[in-house]
Amino acid sequence: MKDQTLTIPNIEELGRITETDLTNYNPLLEKIEALEVRIKLLSDICNELNPYVEIPEELKMKLMNYNILDFSDPFKITNQLLMLLEDTIDELHILKPFDDSNLEIKEIL
Repeated sequence: MKDQTLTIPNIEELGRITETDLTNYNPLLEKIEALEVRIKLLSDICNELNPYVEIPEELKMKLMNYNILDFSDPFKITNQLLMLLEDTIDELHILKPFDDSNLEIKEIL
């Protein structure tokens, strides 16, 4: 029979584990990164979606993550995705305005 004695954790070790260093934490940067990831994921879904072919189950699962649950009209799904993408890009540009100073080609209006 195995020895089932409880081990008492070292209190100092527990304190060290739960301490978090917030000196480099920037919630704005975290939000910007999350928006950039969302834009990438939505773009990938848009590229995967073919309105002339039945939607694969894996793609349906991705769409459900964005509360798109009606798969009967692929063109409606495309419009929903584009609206989500546009809203996310707009939100990103509020937090991180577009900087065109480092572009090689300048557009003259």
